Amino acid sequence: MIYQTKILIRNNGKYLLLKKARDIHKDHINCWEVPGGKIKFGENPIEASLREIKEETGIDCKIVKELKFLNIEKDNIKTNTHVFLAETNKEDVKISDEHSDFIWVSYDEIDNLDNVIFKQLLKEYILEADGIN
Repeated sequence: MIYQTKILIRNNGKYLLLKKARDIHKDHINCWEVPGGKIKFGENPIEASLREIKEETGIDCKIVKELKFLNIEKDNIKTNTHVFLAETNKEDVKISDEHSDFIWVSYDEIDNLDNVIFKQLLKEYILEADGIN
């Protein structure tokens, strides 16, 4: 079982997606995802989220709200995921070596992107986040 966090980072109505350079799931490499990662021993999910955001993007954010909890199983790997909405006013992203690119997208632009990991789920979470001010 993997305990992790994923964060929708919002800036002026757009959300940050990162392109994976490596992953335990080979089919996720070169695909778009939101920032996040494993929760380390002794961390709470918010601490893990803020650490992962800083490591993967270099930006400072404010956690706004926890969204719907997510349980997924893929390739016999089960993950329990805390999903958060975060806000930032920074557009400059300094990606880590875990990722090869970044993009800021609106809900309407997601369907135009190829290779989005769990695209339909992402759209559902963005709809939930868009209802939060």
